[in-house]
Amino acid sequence: MILNIYKEKNWTSFDVVAKLRGVLKTKRIGHAGTLDPLAEGVLIILTDADTKKQDFFMKQVKEYEAEIAFGITTPTWDLEITPDFVGNIPSEKQVDELIPNFIGEIEQTIPMYSAKRVDGKHLYELARKGLEPTKPVAKKKVVVHNIEKLGFVSQTIVTTQGEKQVNILQCRVTCSSGTYVRSLAFDMANKLGTGGMLVKLLRTKVGEFTIADAKKLTALAQPEL
Repeated sequence: MILNIYKEKNWTSFDVVAKLRGVLKTKRIGHAGTLDPLAEGVLIILTDADTKKQDFFMKQVKEYEAEIAFGITTPTWDLEITPDFVGNIPSEKQVDELIPNFIGEIEQTIPMYSAKRVDGKHLYELARKGLEPTKPVAKKKVVVHNIEKLGFVSQTIVTTQGEKQVNILQCRVTCSSGTYVRSLAFDMANKLGTGGMLVKLLRTKVGEFTIADAKKLTALAQPEL
């Protein structure tokens, strides 16, 4: 079975798999592409014989709608914890001029709070213990097919220094499998000499599977699932 599930905020991808394992009463179940706990959107779930198709779905082009804030940052590069204000807010013109540099094959900084394995452990396991990997984490090559600007707004964000006005790029990102949108935020901001992070992430498409057809976990008891 192939299921297009809408992963809601504050659920991990593993939480969704565990929930469905009980609902569907199957032991052979997995997902094809992790979404961070604070991210929402399309999560492909595979069960039974269809678990063999995981590699196929993992390689599919992904589409996201993201909101990238400049001038604030956290170690996780998202709002898992209260951000620090670092200032040096770039203008819309500066961001517009930067975007083309991040389209095509690029090298990404891998987030320390990620499932990437180093020394036999996930990076997030080391990070949460305040540990560093014993060797440098290599950058990752990915392909960003397009970054479409949807808007550019000023927004008040609660930071460790109180409420601060920051600029936010609203965009649609089409990219290869394995792309970290959090890294895109961090690397873009770093290029502009400031901090950057995601304040919102929605995965709208995995291959031909779209958010319009995704089912929420609240509908799991429905017979058609």
